[in-house]
Amino acid sequence: MWVRTLRLSDFRNYEHLELELGDGVNFFTGTNGSGKTSILEAVSYLAVARSLRGSNDSEVIRWGSSAFGVSGDIVSDASVRTSKLTYERGGRKEVTFDGERRPLLSELVGVLRVAWFCPEDTWLTKGGPSERRKLLDMTLCQLDPAYLSALSNYRRTLRQRNEALLSWAPEEESERLVGVWTERLVDYGSRVIAGRAALMPRMSESVGRFHEAIADGESIALRYKCSTDKRAGNGADDAGPLSEEAARASFQEALERVAADERRRGFTLVGPHRDDLEVRLGGRTLRTFGSQGQHRTAAIALKLGEAAVLDSDERGVVVLLDDIMSELDDRRAEALVELVAGLGQALMTSTRPSAAMEGVDGSVSFRVDAGGVTRQ
Repeated sequence: MWVRTLRLSDFRNYEHLELELGDGVNFFTGTNGSGKTSILEAVSYLAVARSLRGSNDSEVIRWGSSAFGVSGDIVSDASVRTSKLTYERGGRKEVTFDGERRPLLSELVGVLRVAWFCPEDTWLTKGGPSERRKLLDMTLCQLDPAYLSALSNYRRTLRQRNEALLSWAPEEESERLVGVWTERLVDYGSRVIAGRAALMPRMSESVGRFHEAIADGESIALRYKCSTDKRAGNGADDAGPLSEEAARASFQEALERVAADERRRGFTLVGPHRDDLEVRLGGRTLRTFGSQGQHRTAAIALKLGEAAVLDSDERGVVVLLDDIMSELDDRRAEALVELVAGLGQALMTSTRPSAAMEGVDGSVSFRVDAGGVTRQ
């Protein structure tokens, strides 16, 4: 799958834009603030119905306008499907496929799969567990609608259970309410845990392969640290992936162990919202001991690994790389472009042309200037 045509309306600094993309590597060069990243951001809306740049929807609307629109012709399995997302300030987002309005935004997820990376993503390895959980969840949501449903339901149930714990009192009705939300939490949470654990072998293999290619053969290890799993090392990959049944049993047991503490503190202490993806180099935790260069290389490998997993069924993935060439030396930049070219369609931005971009078969170059895009 890849984006053949991208159309923008009142999106960031673009009043109107229609852009024909290549199915290989697409290079966008221009000064800071010219609109390069906005093109990648628009593609992320077509994939997951929100900005992977971290912006809220109202920030994306062009100054002086009241709504924005993103549309794309997506080629998949020798067919072409037109997806469109619109958002009006103060309203809600709407999605259409081939002109037919769809009731749920979640129907958009998976039609186009993307992996996004920008320089700030070094926080993927430097930052807290939420960044690494997001990587696993974003990958799984694009692969499996059932996982997206389980994760969404888990998050809603967690909020309800936390409210029940916060207002808990030593009385029968209060305990009954916590019990209702606990049952649902275990149901949805065990599906999330099992999904993440099952992903780990594929993710570990892909990330390891890419890391060795761009880090002079240095190996990397990933480990899913599950807050509810009591097996050796507290990592779901130590004794093989957790089944949903095993995840359910360990989650229930963990909640029983911390029940008194939860009622005293007023929130849920264990569950997939407390899990982590540990990244290790040379047997040491990267987050604690890694250099700036090691963090950067590991983060790139994690994102390329995500892209490879998303393309594991050979349906295709779009890799979005925002201004990372300047962060790499020439050898690593050349290795990165070569690896990206082998994944399918890619959109890469840079403030200036790079030698690593030259000679890539099937590549297309664009110049971005103040809301205008010119093919070179």
